[in-house]
Amino acid sequence: MRVPLAAVGFTSTIAQIVLMRELIATFYGNELLFGLVLAAWLAWVAVGAWGLARLATFRQRGAGAFAAGLILAAVLFLAQIALVRDARTLLGVTPGAFVEFGTMVGAVVAILAPLCLLGGFLFTLGARLTVEGGGTAGQAYVWESVGAVGGGALFSFLLIRWLDPFQTALLVASVNLVIAASFWLPSRLRSSRLSHLLLLCFLVFLLLGSFYLGHSLHNATLRWQWTDLAFAADSPYGRLTIQARDGQRIFFENGLLAFETQGTFPEEVVHFPLLAHPDPRRVLLIGGGVAGDLREILKHPVDRVTYVELDPLLIEAARTYLPPADAAVLDDPRVRLILTDGRLYVKRGPEPIEGMAHRPSEGSPGLFDAVILDLPEPATGALNRFYTREFFAEVRAILDPGGVFALGLPSAENYWSPELARRNGSVYHTLRTVFPEVLVLPGEHNFFLASDAPLEADPAVLAGRLAERGVETRWLTPGYIEYIFTTDRFAEVRRELEATAGVRLNRDLTPICYYYDLALWLSRFYPNLRGIFENASLVNLGWVAAPLALVVVLVRWRRSWAIPLAVAGIGLAQMMLAVLILFAFQVQHGTIYAQVSLIVTAFMAGLALGSAASNRLLARWEDERRARWTLIAVQGGVAVYSGLFPFILSLPLPAPTLVFPLLALLAGYLTGMAFPLAVALVRGSPGRVAGMLYGADLVGGCLGALLGAVLLVPVLGIPQTCAAIALVGLAGLLALV
Repeated sequence: MRVPLAAVGFTSTIAQIVLMRELIATFYGNELLFGLVLAAWLAWVAVGAWGLARLATFRQRGAGAFAAGLILAAVLFLAQIALVRDARTLLGVTPGAFVEFGTMVGAVVAILAPLCLLGGFLFTLGARLTVEGGGTAGQAYVWESVGAVGGGALFSFLLIRWLDPFQTALLVASVNLVIAASFWLPSRLRSSRLSHLLLLCFLVFLLLGSFYLGHSLHNATLRWQWTDLAFAADSPYGRLTIQARDGQRIFFENGLLAFETQGTFPEEVVHFPLLAHPDPRRVLLIGGGVAGDLREILKHPVDRVTYVELDPLLIEAARTYLPPADAAVLDDPRVRLILTDGRLYVKRGPEPIEGMAHRPSEGSPGLFDAVILDLPEPATGALNRFYTREFFAEVRAILDPGGVFALGLPSAENYWSPELARRNGSVYHTLRTVFPEVLVLPGEHNFFLASDAPLEADPAVLAGRLAERGVETRWLTPGYIEYIFTTDRFAEVRRELEATAGVRLNRDLTPICYYYDLALWLSRFYPNLRGIFENASLVNLGWVAAPLALVVVLVRWRRSWAIPLAVAGIGLAQMMLAVLILFAFQVQHGTIYAQVSLIVTAFMAGLALGSAASNRLLARWEDERRARWTLIAVQGGVAVYSGLFPFILSLPLPAPTLVFPLLALLAGYLTGMAFPLAVALVRGSPGRVAGMLYGADLVGGCLGALLGAVLLVPVLGIPQTCAAIALVGLAGLLALV
């Protein structure tokens, strides 16, 4: 059962990542969707493992049922990708438009159900067959985890870069078919060299066929979603889609409109900050270059433009599909293109200007006269990093005295909802803590200009600079400049923002702004829930401590609940620790995809190693008391680790790309030890016990995914969320004592 169980973990992990990316490209990829997908996935697997556990006790045709399940999983994986891609058509929602939240929840829950139910059932059945073969249910958990590690590593480092989703799904299907075929073979043939050779040839044949068939399916299903499709491809950072209509090109990133050619929006992004500076020679642009920002910057007499873009695929596609005049700016000798994370570049990367030996220190001449940030609003933890006090301070450190920093946020012309005011107000007040001078321009998009020196707000001066520099524009004319600075909305926007003085500041370790953005998004669908969003500031550790105290009291009343609830607590802590480690890495050290994949792989490897260590200990012990006290020690270890995590983050970590994977490995090791120990302490049919505890583990993970990513991290911040996880560990410890 080792290889078949590893195939379950292998299939589950790759399917989870692929379907997550497909759902993000179809719906709105914010933190709520991430949490929803993880929660729905874990909940359905729990139902399959726990609710269908009774079926796993049937002894007839167990091996055949498992092999058939592997084949069915391969078919379902392909069908579910196709279903996700056709979801907008079935729901009647046009590309680029938001899907109503309730409809999105229903679609996600329904789409994920079949494969997840099957995966949970296969684990329970595999655990029962492992025990019948002389092993333990804990060993089944180990091998399922080993397959998950292999699948996660293979996809993150290889498949995502070279294969499209359907090719990946067909590769998984090929592996499952071969393993199912070998599992069905009689034992005398299973060990023969000839059967191994035939199975290998069968696998190679399937793989070769999957490359062509998968690519055809990929292109065909994308055209279900997109009319006038000119280009579509996936990168490690998401899906880029381009529509071509007459001479216009429309770019979508993960299903949402990124930009369209022939528009005038780049004029506002660029010209206001550059006109606010008397002589901008050195400009840093983060994002937006191929959307037209770079073209507009080069209309000014600049000496150097450093353009930072995260995704190389966007640049490659722009060179091919943008109108020739727009694509040509990428090759302008004044432009220096940097393909990296913008936050990481600002923090570490800018090279000194000519004649300067080192990066500037505070108070010394900077590298840039203007820094323009053109990224989406802080809708996710990854984007929120560009709207925090720490990032603003890093930007100020690379600006010349009198330099201008500019960013924009979606807004409204006339009515500001409380949610919109809180989101924009948080950014405004956070910006004011770093830059003494901040101007906010009104409109459907608010543009924030910030500097350490007074900013020019005389429209006549700005219009004069526009004419003096010979900048030709279609929208941002002298008349429009005068309108922006003299309309009553100019003063009204500032009053609206000043009225939000009680709003919380946005920090790296307390990223409240992406919660505010999430509340703003939800309020569009459910305005009656406005009071709930407003009271989020009341969330504190008491919200965690109170239910945990109730759980401990219940366990004292029903001792049989102690171990399942302790395992559920470990699952919750496991998921929240994974979220914390990934979030802490990206806010402190930038988004580097391969390294984030390494962290995830290290965490899964820790789970496998921890469960394997528990199995070795159980093989030596005959007394169950040792297993119980070891499980108690694991709960205490989780509490101590979580309590120390903020202190570790405060240290000057010498090699973060090594330290964070090690932290993930240790967290996975601690939480991975719990499952085999718990199985050894519960009496009953091995299949039912394994299914019940696996389900409890997943239910805890489901809660951790929703609470951690959506509520606790943004509202409480990383230090208090660590304290909440420590409380979970202490509650599990008290329940078991």
